[in-house]
Amino acid sequence: MEAAETVDPDYASLVAARKSCRVCVIRSPGKIRSCAEFDFDPELVSLWEQWLGHRAPKLLAVGQDFGNVDYFVRNSGRDEPHNKTNDNLRKLLATAGFRTTEPPARDGEAPVFLTNSILCLKEGKMSGPIRASWVAACTDRHLLPLLRLLRPPVVVGMGAHGWRAVRQAFALHEAPAPISRAAGAAWRSADGTRVFAVGHCGPLGLINRPWAVQLADWRRIGATLASVDDQTEPASRHRSSVFSTLP
Repeated sequence: MEAAETVDPDYASLVAARKSCRVCVIRSPGKIRSCAEFDFDPELVSLWEQWLGHRAPKLLAVGQDFGNVDYFVRNSGRDEPHNKTNDNLRKLLATAGFRTTEPPARDGEAPVFLTNSILCLKEGKMSGPIRASWVAACTDRHLLPLLRLLRPPVVVGMGAHGWRAVRQAFALHEAPAPISRAAGAAWRSADGTRVFAVGHCGPLGLINRPWAVQLADWRRIGATLASVDDQTEPASRHRSSVFSTLP
């Protein structure tokens, strides 16, 4: 059985937590909706892991969001083929040393897990704003438990919202908060995780951080991955890490 399909009660509890969460829906009525309101909501933590969702990932990337309600409904909960963000990310992952299927076809082999800064769906336009309070709530309730379960050696925050979530999750208070200052840099967290900030690879993100620069960022990620031998690390990682503060 592929690693991405392994039945794990701990993972199942994260899925249940995501499906039952209504914190931001209640706080922001008419602005955001839970995927669980729809019959085709998959039994997954992240909609993005329908493409890349390895359960023992070498790299976990946090993007912005899956999209808006209209996109989700139109594609029955999946990404549409030739999504520009996915196509660009596939090329960037290849630069870092990962061969993947063409999105959105499921890839159970590439040791990559994709998630987003918020796991619900925006109402309105695809380009609609994402509130910082949504990212903060989703990080506390969903991203931190996911990181604690998967313990990837490398974590990448993509774009302003993905970086906000990752910076919060690893308590990197000394790292620059704006993605414009953080992109291209890397940190080592309290538990030894290598953390990278990169620009978002969607069309708007490429305006702020050009393609050639993003390729260079991901080459550096690949070089770090090549130097990380996660097989030598104990399964529990370091319990003195930032995750030890979680309930």
